[in-house]
Amino acid sequence: MADIVVCGAGACGLVTAMLLAKDGHDVVVLERDPMEPPAPADAWDAWERRGVTQFRLAHFLMPRWRHEMADALPEVLDAFAAAGAYEVNFFGPFREVVPSPERFDVMTARRPILDAVLSAVAAGMPGIEIRRGVAIAGLEVAATPVAPGIPHATGVRTEAGDVVPADLVVASTGRRSPLTRWLADLGAKPAHEEKEDSGFVYYGRYLRSRDGSQLVVRPGLADFGSVGLLALPADDGTCGIGIIGTSDDASLRPLREEDAWWRVLAALPGGEALVGSEPISPLVSMAGIEDCYRRFVVDGMPVATGVVAVADAWAATNPTLGRGITLGTMHAIAFRDVVREHLDDPLTLSLALDEVTERVFTPWYRSTVWQDRHKLHAYAAAVHHDAPAPSGDERWDQLVRFMSLLGSDLEASVLFVDCAAFLSRTPEELLADPVVQAKLPADAPLPKHAGPTRAQLLDLVAG
Repeated sequence: MADIVVCGAGACGLVTAMLLAKDGHDVVVLERDPMEPPAPADAWDAWERRGVTQFRLAHFLMPRWRHEMADALPEVLDAFAAAGAYEVNFFGPFREVVPSPERFDVMTARRPILDAVLSAVAAGMPGIEIRRGVAIAGLEVAATPVAPGIPHATGVRTEAGDVVPADLVVASTGRRSPLTRWLADLGAKPAHEEKEDSGFVYYGRYLRSRDGSQLVVRPGLADFGSVGLLALPADDGTCGIGIIGTSDDASLRPLREEDAWWRVLAALPGGEALVGSEPISPLVSMAGIEDCYRRFVVDGMPVATGVVAVADAWAATNPTLGRGITLGTMHAIAFRDVVREHLDDPLTLSLALDEVTERVFTPWYRSTVWQDRHKLHAYAAAVHHDAPAPSGDERWDQLVRFMSLLGSDLEASVLFVDCAAFLSRTPEELLADPVVQAKLPADAPLPKHAGPTRAQLLDLVAG
């Protein structure tokens, strides 16, 4: 067994810590934010996490998260249910006609409630110590490396000057992770890093029905020309709502104002049912959301040993598709399995984590960026024309045509949701399925978007 430091007490950091502690390791979790988490029932009103930008924006957990947690950390699901997590099936009243419908059962909640539950379970688990209000300055390094020319981390150094020793350091430090800077300070070879602005802006908040009933929405993002409507149901009858546009579409900036936001929401298909709901958070806008990918094995060798990155510290994507915590949890579980096999060999551990990351998880990052780029193109084209121009990418055109079948073709709906919500295979792999290809005649036209035209949208924004 080992002494392990996990940097970051966000959702995936706490999941990682619990997975390691259940395997018998002693885990210290270091978190910059000083505030102790309140009880889940008080988390929405009482908890501020300045380090988590999207703490009160729309949030969702995919069915795959529930299934992974049921196997790895069932006590978390028990506590989550006791805290009032929202449970629903993607197919709603059609659940019973779907093969193996339990695959699509969702358990989700607003982010503060989720983090409060994870914090409470982790704090009560033997083998875990959580230290809050601790900022990390960098990594400690061994005098003698495991492999020539490759720094070997032996712990972390805090900004207060304390050293926390560790056999293994795990960076779960979010999409703006300082790990590359920490490694550069050691003189490590630069990690491979890719960043690009997803190009989207979110105008959003949480709503709740005024009569206490559950707000009924179709989970996910629906596209309407130059805007989209993101609707993500959550606990206690709430729903996270975002009107999505492109960052450079200055005509939509009045959506930061209440009247314009409500007018546009009422005009978007599915949004009219939400008019009259009670806002429970301020209207906020968020832009500059980067898709970011980091790889810490370069030219076949790790840039450092004794330290690894998991979840968003490895790769982070724009949250429109709702994959972040689900994919991060899957990555943490894969990391735990690598630790089980290679704890005593730091070099092999780093290489094994890189191998499974590149084989299983990086394709999901690439696919998400591919979808982001094409959605951004479609939105931008609609700013200048009433309908998106053809993308010129046959795979994307096929995906758009296939999505037009959703709601009218049960088999197509199951195949798509199994891909999008269960993370069983990427959209590219889905489109290679002969069953999917058979549903897509080559001459099928690209569907036209519903909702207001661009001119109507601008009139609504302007009032």
